[in-house]
Amino acid sequence: MKTIVHIVESTATGTLSMVRLGANFQAESGYDVKVIYSIREETPEGLASLFHPAVQLINVQMGSLKEKALSLFEIRKIVSDSKPQAIFMHSSFAGFLGRLALLGKGVKCFYLPHCISFMRRDISTIKRVLFTALEWAGALKSATYVACSESEGLAIKKHIPFRSCVVVENAVNVNAWSYQGDWNARKKQVITVGQIRLQKDPMRFAQIAKAVLAQRNDVEFVWVGDGEPESKQALIAAGVNVVGWKTPEEVKALLRSSRYYLSTALWEGMPVSPIEAMLSGCVAVLSDCAGNVDIVKSEHTGFVFKERENAFLQINRLLDDEKLSEKLSEAGRIHSSKQYAVERYVREMNSLIKD
Repeated sequence: MKTIVHIVESTATGTLSMVRLGANFQAESGYDVKVIYSIREETPEGLASLFHPAVQLINVQMGSLKEKALSLFEIRKIVSDSKPQAIFMHSSFAGFLGRLALLGKGVKCFYLPHCISFMRRDISTIKRVLFTALEWAGALKSATYVACSESEGLAIKKHIPFRSCVVVENAVNVNAWSYQGDWNARKKQVITVGQIRLQKDPMRFAQIAKAVLAQRNDVEFVWVGDGEPESKQALIAAGVNVVGWKTPEEVKALLRSSRYYLSTALWEGMPVSPIEAMLSGCVAVLSDCAGNVDIVKSEHTGFVFKERENAFLQINRLLDDEKLSEKLSEAGRIHSSKQYAVERYVREMNSLIKD
């Protein structure tokens, strides 16, 4: 039996979703699959229940500086003992540590940044150069970059032209999320799912919610997730219902009962939550950033906005025009069902292993 190893430090949100998807389908295909993971504060309880019973989970902490240093030896030993056919490293920390740990090893490696560090928009030019330099250092170990969107692929090819990069767009379990129900039964609810942190720009979400709620009382804004206390309080003060972290089934129920999904992210690789929302029947209203622009064609399968005033106008337009909302809901659901199916993702990932 051939072995595949996944290394992931960020065991939460979209990154965990993609690790879970890939590992589970590889296990179902007959591979011996091991997932080396690190526990974070936001790591969901019952992590093992999210994976196929045949997937072996191996905890290697990569949080503190000491843990990062020790993880190099632990990862190298696990790989030496497992003799895998391929290794998949997910997110920047795991990609950097994994490649350092595997210097000199001949195993086939794939690095999936899930939004590579130098795409961040909350950092200075100097810091962006530093992140690029760290990526160059990690690239001493040969590994194929696997970008999750065209936007990320272009950024990687521009900054790291000497390493191979392929694009395999994210996917979700379409059958699990796709839903056709009565549009009129849905609440006039604007929802988002994710950690409350700068990347998701919760302050802009709060400003949009406050502006809409100042003019009308027929809509509710909901943030599913938790995070930075100051930003959380700003959301609550603006009238947003912050409901905390929920199980996948609870998130599914919330999306299916909502009409609109609002993303105010500053940058993304390719976000999974808006895709799940579109499959669930929500109309996507997404900020004009890398990742978001890859999944929605504005005014055809949802809306893309540049400024918060545009988001305010788009949300009000949707609230006032139910026929347009229902039309975009159906168009977004059909597009997502075709473009982000698991079968396509698995086929493309399997081709990487076999090449």
